[in-house]
Amino acid sequence: MHEAVPKTDHPLDVLDHFAGATPELARLRALRPELIELEQHAYAVLFQTATGHVTSPRTAPATATGTGVSAAERAAAALAVAVEHRRGPAVDHYRTLLDTAAGDTTTADRIITRAPLDGDTATATPRRIAAAVAHARLLTHTPAEGGPDALRAAGFTDPQIVTLAQTIAFANHQMQLAAGLALLATGDSGTGIDPGTPSTTVAGGPRYTTDVLTWRPAIRPLAAEELSEEHRTALAGKARVDTPYFRTLGHDLGILAVRTAIDLAAFTAEGGLPRAERELAATAVSLYNGCVYCASVHARLTARLHGDPAPVRRFLAYGSTAVLGRRWKLIVRFAAGLAPVPATAAEADVEALRALGLTELALVDLVHCAAFFGWANRLMLSLGSVEGEAQENAERKATG
Repeated sequence: MHEAVPKTDHPLDVLDHFAGATPELARLRALRPELIELEQHAYAVLFQTATGHVTSPRTAPATATGTGVSAAERAAAALAVAVEHRRGPAVDHYRTLLDTAAGDTTTADRIITRAPLDGDTATATPRRIAAAVAHARLLTHTPAEGGPDALRAAGFTDPQIVTLAQTIAFANHQMQLAAGLALLATGDSGTGIDPGTPSTTVAGGPRYTTDVLTWRPAIRPLAAEELSEEHRTALAGKARVDTPYFRTLGHDLGILAVRTAIDLAAFTAEGGLPRAERELAATAVSLYNGCVYCASVHARLTARLHGDPAPVRRFLAYGSTAVLGRRWKLIVRFAAGLAPVPATAAEADVEALRALGLTELALVDLVHCAAFFGWANRLMLSLGSVEGEAQENAERKATG
């Protein structure tokens, strides 16, 4: 028997619900009020089709996702993500959405118990839902292996593959954000991980660089002449308009607009964590997830903002064993601890940062920036690859 989603006279703030809905959580989230609204906006665009016309300060009015991915397919994918992250309130929530959209409880039961979704024609889950769940599990655990071929075989169009990738990546972001904020508020991330578990580490190596790399899309990006004024507003600048990655995301304008706004709000808001350390957190998560392209971009930004490229280069080369100084070491440790599924960051990580003088606002910023890359890396890795990386990955897989 699953717990029903609470019914209130006001729209449910899903992130608050997933993270525990404590007064301390509300107080900490209120330090960045714009992100409260934007996170709920993203959820509405992806999961509340009827109410997807939500406006926010940093984005033009966005339409609900309309590429043709069904409500059941989106809810099933998000439920699979929540199960892998062991986040009970999110499992209950997305189960309710799926039961409503699918008209039965069988599919949700199978996702929660990880039972096979195929079978005889009387009981088999619809092919597209089964493919969406398989893709969700792949992007959650091994996003570099989540290319579009299996979804195409199941009947998903390229725009629908972008929508599904956004749905899955956003759900992972929600789970990691909920874990980090709950940890700040209560000392417990809610993932059920033993607090004595060793800290998560990241490995560097020669594949990571601050050089400018080339990303090759696996899905045709929109051409520049196909971009509407709404696309250009959502992309927030010519640099993104000129980038194949962002034009690939342009297949789903609704979620692209709010995602850009969340990115800007998390990384450029005044006060709190210094910008260089926000970029360091992004780099740490990208190393954990093996996203060479994201690591290169955000390592360059870290080096430029910090003013000294030497520690950044050491970090890319040696990962968690690099000589970085205590403050950066602890930031990397905490950010990396939010990246696993489920998150392993612990109260000791937070207390060590507080002892160094990080304010509550800085810690909230750190959680938001690290969790955002649970979203960004999964899109970058599943919708394309760095030039040369796809062949190298195939060869590594073939040789074990």
